[in-house]
Amino acid sequence: MSHLPPDIAVFTPLLVITIELSLYCSIGYGMQIYELKKDVKVICVEATSFPGGIKNAFNRLYNQVPDTKLRNIFGISKPQNGLIIYKAAAAENFEGEATRLGLQTFVIQKGNYLGEALMDWQKNEMMIGSIFERLVADKRLDGSAHCIEWYKNERELVCLVLMRDEEINGTIQELTL
Repeated sequence: MSHLPPDIAVFTPLLVITIELSLYCSIGYGMQIYELKKDVKVICVEATSFPGGIKNAFNRLYNQVPDTKLRNIFGISKPQNGLIIYKAAAAENFEGEATRLGLQTFVIQKGNYLGEALMDWQKNEMMIGSIFERLVADKRLDGSAHCIEWYKNERELVCLVLMRDEEINGTIQELTL
């Protein structure tokens, strides 16, 4: 089960590269390929701004969706018209739940994802942006895909971006959401 994401997410490049390099080995596992075998439908609350509106979007999600501590929690982002659109999201428990709650839905597509874990994410939120910068720079990615933050638990966050099918090579780890 996922746990609540940070009070505020930071999605900016880390300016001090030496700090990033020294922390990298103890914080994450490096890039891995993950396979998501089925689509995951989520309930979303869109942030009014990025990054300033992220905390409020998660607060609204927690207030409107029951049992968020028992669900997988996600952050979903994508550039659009020069802005980053960010959505706080929780896995839908049953078909039509989002509609019943008056909220948006989004489908995290099945497929292969390039990802990187961030350990102790609550203490290292500033690393999220630099992880996604590394991921989206990879030539194997589907350029139309969203950036997905999966808050796996209180310690681990997994940053994910969908890959093009023809670009898969290497060990694949199954992603169970």
